[in-house]
Amino acid sequence: MKIDFIIISCILIIICFLPFILFPYFGRKEEQSIKRKFKEEALKLGLNIGFELHWNTNRTGIDVQKKQLLLVQKPDMDFEIKKVDLNKVSNIKMETHFINVKQQGKQVEILSRIELEFHKNNYLAPIVVTVFDHDRNYNQDFEIGNTQKLVAELQKYLSAQPVLKHTA
Repeated sequence: MKIDFIIISCILIIICFLPFILFPYFGRKEEQSIKRKFKEEALKLGLNIGFELHWNTNRTGIDVQKKQLLLVQKPDMDFEIKKVDLNKVSNIKMETHFINVKQQGKQVEILSRIELEFHKNNYLAPIVVTVFDHDRNYNQDFEIGNTQKLVAELQKYLSAQPVLKHTA
């Protein structure tokens, strides 16, 4: 009788603690696949990444010498890879979109999408890169703060127009 009780207790304890072991393991496995794909793309494009930022399913890197931005995302089962030449970009804007949702009788504003707009010199339409989309990824891991950090870093590498000094 005691052996049956001990076996059942051990099985219940294992079942209770199993998610605490498996979920971090599968999370690290996902992160490692994004990191591996990021390194493969950086090698394939010949980029020497000087600044790297990763959060959620995004991994971004900047090649300081070549002024290139590499963004690898895995919103679904497939990877999205975007490369932006910062030498041709004159301005960067971060666009945040919110939606109003009714939860428990109250109107709540939820982050819907974050986009980076890269405005090129002499071009009307900017290059739009979606960093976060609520429809594809429900997990918000400090999305606005990380995107602001990325924009602040990217501002350092933009091609600035030379300022002409007036002489007397």
